[in-house]
Amino acid sequence: MKKYRCTICGYIYDEAVEKVKFTDLPDDWKCPWCGAPKSMFQEITEENAAPEKTNLEDEMTNTEDENLTEVKPSELAYIFSNLAKSCEKQYLENEEKLFLELSEHYKAMINIENGDLNDIISANEKDSTLINQAFNIADKYADRGSKRVLTWATKTNNIIKAILSEYQEKGSEYLKNNKVWVCDICGFVYVGNTPPEICPICKVPNLKILEVK
Repeated sequence: MKKYRCTICGYIYDEAVEKVKFTDLPDDWKCPWCGAPKSMFQEITEENAAPEKTNLEDEMTNTEDENLTEVKPSELAYIFSNLAKSCEKQYLENEEKLFLELSEHYKAMINIENGDLNDIISANEKDSTLINQAFNIADKYADRGSKRVLTWATKTNNIIKAILSEYQEKGSEYLKNNKVWVCDICGFVYVGNTPPEICPICKVPNLKILEVK
């Protein structure tokens, strides 16, 4: 019997316990903790038995600074906003305030444009590149706090990608009779009637997982 781990929240699907092979689960089966699709589960082997922290740190260590692209104001606002939320969780009030000020500064520089679903999907892909690049900077300065929040951002970006893919396939029916929830700390997104008891990414209680009206 095999075991499979959710790459978003770490939930373990044990075939010996569940009495159903993972491959026999329906295609629309989702992680019971975070709602990630079946495709985001990885079989546990001897090589990956320990929970995966991130594949990005080693990957970005070899990336040279000159390969970094210009960062847009919207991207900087996003980074500083998430760093502020990380500081909030760690009760670093002064640091949180400074990151929020930086975020607001760059928000004021954003030119808002209307877009469609394809634009959102494209932005999600660009976010992945941005997060990878930010990892390189955090690694260079041995900034553990930034690397932690970027790990959250990676998982959040992946779950958003899965949600966008399902919405693209099902259209408005996907959200029918469902609500959309977003963790105010790490940005985790959940589609369903009731959010998880704790955020599967940053582990805050669900009072921080807010419904998007």
